[in-house]
Amino acid sequence: MADDIKQLRLELELLREDYKALEHNFDIMSEGYQESLQLYDKLEDTYHELEETNKQLEVARQRAEEASRMKTNFIHQISHEIRTPLNILNGFTQILTTPGMELDAATQQEVTKGIDDNTNRITSLINKMLELADANSTTELERNDCVLAVQIAAQAADESRITVAPHLTFDLDIAEGTDLTMLRTDLQQATRALSLLLDNARKFTQPAEAAVNAGAEVKQGRVVLHVALRDQLLLFTVEDNGIGVPASEAEHIFDEFVQLDNYYDGTGIGLTVARSIARRLGGDIELDTSYTDGARFVMSLPVEK
Repeated sequence: MADDIKQLRLELELLREDYKALEHNFDIMSEGYQESLQLYDKLEDTYHELEETNKQLEVARQRAEEASRMKTNFIHQISHEIRTPLNILNGFTQILTTPGMELDAATQQEVTKGIDDNTNRITSLINKMLELADANSTTELERNDCVLAVQIAAQAADESRITVAPHLTFDLDIAEGTDLTMLRTDLQQATRALSLLLDNARKFTQPAEAAVNAGAEVKQGRVVLHVALRDQLLLFTVEDNGIGVPASEAEHIFDEFVQLDNYYDGTGIGLTVARSIARRLGGDIELDTSYTDGARFVMSLPVEK
């Protein structure tokens, strides 16, 4: 009997050791399982990160391709923009240098105006290209000029030559009490930004050459520059009855080289430069999408007391 009990105790001890071994092995398996779960979670996170990275890379690739396409179009457009006035100037030069060519007063005046207009066109284009280099700058412009709001409006109208555009009527609307409003800004830069908006309105109220050639009915263009004061902001609103801008393009239109209608001449950099200048003067330029009879751009500049 004693031997049986001893044998049972021995077997029980062996079972306990086996149980401990099994328990130890189970703990090891459990730890391995937990490590496997953690590794799986890490792999899953890495997969999602790679998936997100791939999406971002795809977006970047598409943007790079779009930028490349727009720059290519820009180069072609610039070539066209420069070549056209140069050809006209060349034609006028040939007229003026032709031996024995006598011009009456009216023709001389026309030639002189043509030379002046196309020289200004080339100069304006070069200025835009130079300004484009600073379009992405966030450095604030110094505001050392204390000027009347109407002075900015008047100078911008003259600089853009919108007052002499034959295809449109131009009106300057000064809100009551705003004619004496002063603001501290950079007169040259503020005038430049507004003149670019007026130049944009002048261009897109002019009927496209293709439409004219097709015999389409041409409507008289209209551009109004409203000047008003609201909440310590001076608002210069350029309103036209041209081809307009879809609401979906309200921000895209300010990107570099964007041309929504290829039937119109242009470089696609005027609005980019104008907004950059306005923002560096503490203001902004936005498209008013509620206006549907053409386009309405609003330039705001701060009025400091």
